[in-house]
Amino acid sequence: MSAITSDATPPSPVLARVAPVYGVVGISYLGYAMMATLFVPMILSPGSTYAPEGSTAGQRAMLVGLLLMLYPMAQVIGSPVLGALSDRYGRRPVLVASLAVTTIAYALIASALAMHMLWLLGAALILCGLGEANAAIGTSAIADATTKEERPKYLGYLWSVTSVSYVLGPVLGGFAAAHFGYLVPFAAMVGVLAATFLLVLLFFRETRTPDSSARQVPIGASLGNLGTLFTDWPLRAYYLANFLLFVASMGFWRVVTEYLVDMFDLTVGQVTIDYALLAVTAGLGNLVLLPILVGRIDMRRLGILATLIGGFGVFLSLLPGGVAVAVGFGGLASIAFAVGFSALSGLLSARVGPERQGAVMGNNTALGFLGEGIGVMGGSALTGITPELPMILFGLIAFASVVVVRFAIPREEPAAGH
Repeated sequence: MSAITSDATPPSPVLARVAPVYGVVGISYLGYAMMATLFVPMILSPGSTYAPEGSTAGQRAMLVGLLLMLYPMAQVIGSPVLGALSDRYGRRPVLVASLAVTTIAYALIASALAMHMLWLLGAALILCGLGEANAAIGTSAIADATTKEERPKYLGYLWSVTSVSYVLGPVLGGFAAAHFGYLVPFAAMVGVLAATFLLVLLFFRETRTPDSSARQVPIGASLGNLGTLFTDWPLRAYYLANFLLFVASMGFWRVVTEYLVDMFDLTVGQVTIDYALLAVTAGLGNLVLLPILVGRIDMRRLGILATLIGGFGVFLSLLPGGVAVAVGFGGLASIAFAVGFSALSGLLSARVGPERQGAVMGNNTALGFLGEGIGVMGGSALTGITPELPMILFGLIAFASVVVVRFAIPREEPAAGH
């Protein structure tokens, strides 16, 4: 049976119940934030010892895109599997197992950097992505512990945690890399993840009691959940709107570092600080704006408005005026996209009953990582033509998400059910 909190449950017990999940997701994004910012100067810098000898600037840009794509593409596979398995066996055992895998993966990443072995780095990133697909478990656990009405707010808190990670990752990782080399921040993540593993093992309590009859379903069948992205007719428009927003926002957040380096010749320290500023604005969107707006504006309208503003913010960041203009309007896009994330994810979660939260939110998380992989790889390839081109494309894709919500998702959400 599902352990869903009643409408009378006050916020503080909810936060206490899912606090370990927020920590796990935050740590996951802390590591990836370091990858997203440190791999760019690590590979693109002239004379880099990590890039193949004699490679051109365009080839190095493609290599960055490939490395940053491996992690989210692995999460595309891992998210629906972990989400469905957590529906079947419970959130806690699957979360603990995924943390063990992730800890091993970061040890391999550190080893690959120490030996300058790109093939091992790529393999470790795939393993890391599979383990850190546990973000799907995080959203499912929050859905377990909240009502439909309050869910967008608590999902917003989750995105705020990731925003904090995108501040701390570039700042702390950038400082460590600048002073001690690229190996040190990733080696430190091994210790952080080991501590997180122990804390979850000791303090996280199950949020969903699995149905014992579902335990007989083969584990491999979990991969079949990805197919419901196309066959689940009532949810297809919701999935599509979220996917387009993921491509636009995640693509923007990943490629903006390449844009800043190419256009303004920033150092690793400068680009990590600017990236952290964008993450701060995204965090403020969900931590400050979203709690004010929930209950005052319906989630569908909020998703449309936020995504529209985000698209315009991306376009405006291309205006002449230097780094300040790019980061300033990029911050506007970040805060709007962050609010749009929570609104559209909340719409999807409210559309299904408790017994499907893990599978559906796992699918949505997989779409997020797929969108991120497409945005990173496609954006990096287009950057080789001109740095502005991927930014223009991501703004247009955000507008496409608005069109889907406006014309394919109904104004009144039906009651939660199958």
